[in-house]
Amino acid sequence: HLSRRNTLEGSKKNIAEHYDLGNDFYGQWLDPSMTYSSAVFTSGDQSLEEAQLAKYRRVADMAGVTPGSSVLEIGCGWGGFAEAAARRGLRVDAITLSSEQERAVNDRIASAGLSGVTVARTDYRDVTGTYDGVASIEMVEAVGQDYWGTYLAAIARALKPGGRAAIQYITIDDAIFEAYASNVDFIQRFVFPGGMLLSESRFRALAEAHGLAWQDNRSLGLHYAETLRRWRIAFEAAVDAGRLPAKFDSKFVALWRYYLMYCEGGFSGQGIDVAQVTLVKADAL
Repeated sequence: HLSRRNTLEGSKKNIAEHYDLGNDFYGQWLDPSMTYSSAVFTSGDQSLEEAQLAKYRRVADMAGVTPGSSVLEIGCGWGGFAEAAARRGLRVDAITLSSEQERAVNDRIASAGLSGVTVARTDYRDVTGTYDGVASIEMVEAVGQDYWGTYLAAIARALKPGGRAAIQYITIDDAIFEAYASNVDFIQRFVFPGGMLLSESRFRALAEAHGLAWQDNRSLGLHYAETLRRWRIAFEAAVDAGRLPAKFDSKFVALWRYYLMYCEGGFSGQGIDVAQVTLVKADAL
């Protein structure tokens, strides 16, 4: 893991290697909201886009923000939450380390004719403002175990007294965390350099040590299995139709096919999980 440590410079390189594959790549198989995180389904016949928008509404509700509130989004992806939040009248500062995502979010917000969203290529460690709420959806996996405390300290600093942070995060069972953490797995080696899944108990202890109360933790692993199943089907359709950019050869396609199946199996078998939790700045209690 040391060669892929998420220092300020290391994080930029690691994020670019995964997310800067190109908007024209991800756009071929993600849903129209361009969301690259687990959806939350309310029915089996719900479209993936509807389930993603439902997830964004839930995240905003968890953060306890209302029209006019200020929100920091740590790891904004392609702007799905930022757009949904702006439509609710929230003021959003969205940060990413991906140049592709920064460009896409700016274009997206402008095309939608929305205001109140600022996007910047900024590391979470460099945020200086304070906010009514924080949202961070499947970003902490890119932080690395050495920086979990730093990430939580940044959230605590960013929240105003009484503020809430809505976090969506991927975990691995505490019983096997030590073995997992001491090795480099397939995803870390070939797909997501610098990434590491969380131990829920360790993450919770660190949150509480940084003055953040842990509330309303909700497991959503089977929702991720369904999200991945739909991504896999869309990815295969894009491959079959020749829609992927020409630079992605058969070896790359095989790698990503395996990656999507590997993750789907992990969530289906419940060896890994995804959860949402609300972190409340302690002086709000």
